[in-house]
Amino acid sequence: MSSNGVPLSELWILERNRPTLAAIGDVEGEVLRCLLELQLPAERLRGRRIAVTAGSRGIASLREVVRAVCTWLKAQGAAPFVFPAMGSHAGATGSGQREYLAGYGVTPEFIGAEILSSMETVSLGRTSEGIEVYTDRAAWEADGVVVLNRIKPHTAFSGKIESGLMKMMAVGMGKIRGAEEIHRASRQLGFEAAIRAAAGRVLASGKILCGLGLVENEAHQLAAIRAARPEEILRVEEATLELARRLVARLPFSELDLLVVDEMGKNISGSGMDAKVIGRGVETHSGDAPAIRLIYVRDLTEESGGNALGVGMADLIHERLYRKVNLEKTYVNVRTSLNAPMARLPMYFPADRGALDFALAALGSPAADRQRIAWIRSTLAVNRFAISAGLSAEAARLDGWRRSREAFLPQFDAAGNLVPVP
Repeated sequence: MSSNGVPLSELWILERNRPTLAAIGDVEGEVLRCLLELQLPAERLRGRRIAVTAGSRGIASLREVVRAVCTWLKAQGAAPFVFPAMGSHAGATGSGQREYLAGYGVTPEFIGAEILSSMETVSLGRTSEGIEVYTDRAAWEADGVVVLNRIKPHTAFSGKIESGLMKMMAVGMGKIRGAEEIHRASRQLGFEAAIRAAAGRVLASGKILCGLGLVENEAHQLAAIRAARPEEILRVEEATLELARRLVARLPFSELDLLVVDEMGKNISGSGMDAKVIGRGVETHSGDAPAIRLIYVRDLTEESGGNALGVGMADLIHERLYRKVNLEKTYVNVRTSLNAPMARLPMYFPADRGALDFALAALGSPAADRQRIAWIRSTLAVNRFAISAGLSAEAARLDGWRRSREAFLPQFDAAGNLVPVP
């Protein structure tokens, strides 16, 4: 019973039966197969120093993919190194970006290659649209670059290309200067047009050796890999994004009263929470996301390092999240993205019980059997989560989902915080 007199609904576990596309069993073997099929000219590899991108997102099997690329390059007689391609993330410092990669297990010891992390860039000049294009200096001084990234719908815009290899070349490889320039240009041209123009300049430089696009299934397992020569990167990315769209995990409801999110963070989404999962901060298509009246976020991931970009999409937060916010890092990201509302701090509560009491009251004190509440770990974890009574009957009819037979009452510890979902 909540302190405002409104009982909190009992909960069921709802989980997806299986992903649409199965995970790749041998990730490193599949990477090697895809690269070999490209039949890249031996003279572009043997005795050459080759840079390999590694980004800041929590990509499935990232360290195994990076290691496989480096292993393949060495087998061709090349000397690979890895560089962080993550725009302004990790506080826009070389040391911070190196630590970010280490947090994903991308270390020299594991990948078998050195990591060069610096914020130094070189300018590749301006596009016809007036965009100045930057790229990592170490990558520019190398003999070639292997661009790898996850291809998926972006959290901030929609188009024929979104988050993928083109964005990695335009934004990630450009460090903070490149990221700032693309975000500035996007205010006039739109994100897709700005990315196409800048990435086109990078491709025209002749530095890109090949691209490796990674696709995850609904369970966030690596499910497909697509390799492309430079002249085919755009075409392959457009086709691969269509596959990725079909595999995106979503909340399978049209309306929610309350969404409880255990944690948000930069390793979960560029906007802390995937805007296309929660239907906030970005234009969405019908069926992409439920209409959510209130969002309560309980924590910020340690991997975020205090960068709480996206917290402005929440309505309520736990005090532990509030205490972890590093405004300096958050504001660096906001200045780069030019999206001030994403840094607005919501009302915070010292414990979950008080936050839920307030939320229920603000929602009009709905009876327990009518509450439409979903409780997820993060917007990356929407294949298994808890739902309330108001969603239970609807959930039982969902194709491809299984609802638990038994319900349970949410439990609180002595401090009034929720005990994790069983």
